[in-house]
Amino acid sequence: MADLNSFINRYPNLCEPKVSISDLGVAHRVFFNWKDKKIIDYDHSLTPEDIANNVSRKKIALNAFETLWILIIKELRLFNVGLSTIAKLKSYLFTVPDYNFIRDMSEEDLDGVSKILPREVDEIMSTYDLDADGLADYIMSTPESNKHYISPIGMLINNILISGHSPSLFITKNPLEEDLHFELYSPQMEAILSKDNNVDYRNELINNLVQQSIINIPIRPLFELFFENKSLLKHTKAFDLFTPGELKILNILNSRDFDKIIIHKNNENQLTIESKSSEQVLGQKAIELNKTFGLKAYQRVEINYRNNKNLVITNTTKHKIDLGNT
Repeated sequence: MADLNSFINRYPNLCEPKVSISDLGVAHRVFFNWKDKKIIDYDHSLTPEDIANNVSRKKIALNAFETLWILIIKELRLFNVGLSTIAKLKSYLFTVPDYNFIRDMSEEDLDGVSKILPREVDEIMSTYDLDADGLADYIMSTPESNKHYISPIGMLINNILISGHSPSLFITKNPLEEDLHFELYSPQMEAILSKDNNVDYRNELINNLVQQSIINIPIRPLFELFFENKSLLKHTKAFDLFTPGELKILNILNSRDFDKIIIHKNNENQLTIESKSSEQVLGQKAIELNKTFGLKAYQRVEINYRNNKNLVITNTTKHKIDLGNT
């Protein structure tokens, strides 16, 4: 779980119900079958006005965590994974872990965590002057309305938005055995761990692949659908996936009022924008720019039109670790 403070503060609206099942291409019949089979926990969010008016049925609206879960379900169903297995996975992803284990961590263990997740331990513990017990109390006191942020499904989104990682969800089992195991996997974090321990995490990964049966669901491509899929793209503003500065840039692009745009992002996350007049960015280039901004995968972006026909985007992305040199 990378930087809990930044995750909740920068993306406070991820728990807001906004996405319809039609946006996800899921029929009502299928959705309620999944609900009956316990692979979806869904209840309408009734306002005080709804309660006063005895409203019992509303249009289905899902938050960002539930939306990602529906996308995971769809991917698993394409592999014909059974609903009973998916129900177990749902319980794993949406159940908040017991973080009391932190109380038993030694100073050395905490130092090790700090090397992997420095912002979480350094910022939270220094800001609130916390020891291991205090850190556990801080996390476990998260309000009920924000519990998704500290659940495994929240960790997956957190790793993408805050850390810029590409996490996966592993479903594993030993051959011919029935017991399933679920694991969140991030190659970037594994690389950091293995480098600190002077081992190569890729050897362990390959060994697991040849010893276990594994289903791997890469999460980042599913989350990127928020910026690629027109039905989901309309919800990115409600979920605060774009900053005000990024929205301003996208508005300039849509206004057709530029020939050249240069975007500089400094260490204080301040943007400097230079623009002149020209045409609208369309098609795949617009989709790629949406993803670049929404996932914060840039440090400098330069956009040029050549002869008012060819669009060139030069983008310097953020790289947390060079996996080829670990």
